[in-house]
Amino acid sequence: MANEKVRLGVIGLGGRGRYFARAYHNHPDAELVALADPNPAALDRCRPMFGDSIDYYADLDEFLAREDMPGVVIASPDFAHRDNAVQAFSYGKHVLLEKPIAQSIFDSDDIIRAWGQAGTVLCVGLELRYSAIFVRMRQLLDEGTIGEVMTGIAVDNVSVGGNYFYHDRQRKKDYTVSLLMQKGVHTIDLLNWFMDAGRPTKVYATGSLLYYGGDAANDKRCRDCEQADECPFFVQHDRFLMDYGVTIEKEDFCVFAREADVNDNSQVIVTYESGKSAVYTECHFTPEYTRDFWFVGDVGKMYAQYNNECNFIIRNRYRHTDHIDEWHPPATRGGHGGGDPLIQQAFLDWVRDPEQMDVAMTLAARDATCVGAAGEQSIETGMPVEIPAPPELPF
Repeated sequence: MANEKVRLGVIGLGGRGRYFARAYHNHPDAELVALADPNPAALDRCRPMFGDSIDYYADLDEFLAREDMPGVVIASPDFAHRDNAVQAFSYGKHVLLEKPIAQSIFDSDDIIRAWGQAGTVLCVGLELRYSAIFVRMRQLLDEGTIGEVMTGIAVDNVSVGGNYFYHDRQRKKDYTVSLLMQKGVHTIDLLNWFMDAGRPTKVYATGSLLYYGGDAANDKRCRDCEQADECPFFVQHDRFLMDYGVTIEKEDFCVFAREADVNDNSQVIVTYESGKSAVYTECHFTPEYTRDFWFVGDVGKMYAQYNNECNFIIRNRYRHTDHIDEWHPPATRGGHGGGDPLIQQAFLDWVRDPEQMDVAMTLAARDATCVGAAGEQSIETGMPVEIPAPPELPF
């Protein structure tokens, strides 16, 4: 099927799922053939977009039983990733799975085992690896510009944390588990990738809920609030613009509600099998929306910043000299600094030729999720948490 369009379907029709559906519907190398969601309202929301050109399913087995659809995108809520992915692999499907891979180490490893048994493609949505700045950082590190990387720090500054995560059920641990996975897994993966120190083996973390939550009633909404005109967290529930350029419907419950219990700041120390360590921290009430990185090598130090405006910067300083090198990689088109269309294309290429699949990247997605899950466990227990090795794969 090297030159054929890849026929695929999408599971989960929230904002991100509809984004993938539109992207692949318009992609020259893909043919969107079906959508699946157990919620009839979600299916009805998509019918005007695609009409009778595709099929709609509330039953996932019926959807996955289609033999003319080799690939599926799983964009369901995080808690459903394990069950949806294992079920898709049981039907022999190639899978593009949104991050995080799952919400626990146990569930992540269930997916890895099911993938190994199916022998098909698994691509996890770590599209930032394809963004120009991070591609260039990897090249510079591989070239040894700062020598061997010894330690690193990665910071998620999330100015939109309140509006993204605290207006709806994501503010509750019993739904989200931890923003270390829902939000942090992108940056944790990049930290692991750039450290290049082997898989993460131990995590110690602290975290708390300092800013959001409070005394507001759980059913208080922006649309009815007498402070709507002056509140910086007001959202228009029927047209909320995401940072990757898609407008969605969004719940507008008050971010200061009593039921909010997901930590809004966390600090994580990661130890790798090489003995090296790195630090990840995230904060959801900062003024800026950036990802910042510092890596110290035995020759120099790299600083890099990614922001949503794509004003990318990489700056190297070197030991025993005042010399500084600086790069400003230009972003390519598309969301996540150009990473979205590139990972979408990568999935199609892997389905056409599974030998192209980056197995190491998929296992790294598991590692990043495990750091987040172990980090949350460490916060709750006050103890370091060991991360087990992944299941063995037959390929």
